[in-house]
Amino acid sequence: MTKRESNTLAVLGCGALGTAILSGILASMADKTADDSGRLFTNFTACVRRKETGAAVSDKISSHANAHKVEILNKENLRGVKQADAVLLACQTHLYKALFDEPGMREALKKKLIISVLAGVTTAQLEAALGNGEDYFVIRAMPNIACFVRDSATVIEKPQRTFPEALLHVTDTVFKAVGSVFYIQPSAYDICTALCGSSPAFLAVFIDSMVDGAVAMGLSHKDAVDMAACTMRGAASLMLESGNPWTIRHQVASPGGSTMQGLLALEQGNVRSIISNALMVAAKEAKKLGSKENA
Repeated sequence: MTKRESNTLAVLGCGALGTAILSGILASMADKTADDSGRLFTNFTACVRRKETGAAVSDKISSHANAHKVEILNKENLRGVKQADAVLLACQTHLYKALFDEPGMREALKKKLIISVLAGVTTAQLEAALGNGEDYFVIRAMPNIACFVRDSATVIEKPQRTFPEALLHVTDTVFKAVGSVFYIQPSAYDICTALCGSSPAFLAVFIDSMVDGAVAMGLSHKDAVDMAACTMRGAASLMLESGNPWTIRHQVASPGGSTMQGLLALEQGNVRSIISNALMVAAKEAKKLGSKENA
């Protein structure tokens, strides 16, 4: 990606994650306190397969001051890539090979930064599907839907071959615009896909369960949701401060208190094992996604 007055990011696939990333970047552009993260790009192209998807994307980003800088293209992936300086590959996992097979696509992608957020599909698989991996700059990243509110935990796989420093900077700053960034080795990628990518759904189930309990005892649903979500946010902040979830557990659970009784009820329900197993299952399934595509 060269330095010039106009730089364009093409988003190939605007489902929940692709749209969340785009929305978060647009929000960062209006944040005067932010660094140059979102401002690396001045224009955006959202490539979709259906008009309905395009309309949904337009609706979700309409509140942003820079929404007018997004061009939505329906079934025009090649055009989107040709006019882009960098590409965010966010299509459904099983579609990437067909996308690369579009006439002219491989040539259009050459020497451009390709950021893949496809679960389970390795850099080697992507490079093999493109043809000659040396002609392409592919890097993997796994954010989560909290990009919408610029509070994602994004893992970026450390490149295993020589990679232009400028393109690493682009990847880093793009995802710092929408949250926190962690660098990992390829061997940990599927684990982190579950931990960072899937866990918002797991945490939502936990909150929903607490809400059900509160509503069953008479609290309004809205109040219960607001209180539970704010409580989890506060607990997460404390955890980041202390670096140890057990610190919070012991601070809250005083001897003979109601919290300890509630914790014992959780242990009786084998909740810790269930949650750990859910994470491990999600990680294994993420790995299988790539294996299926390679079969």
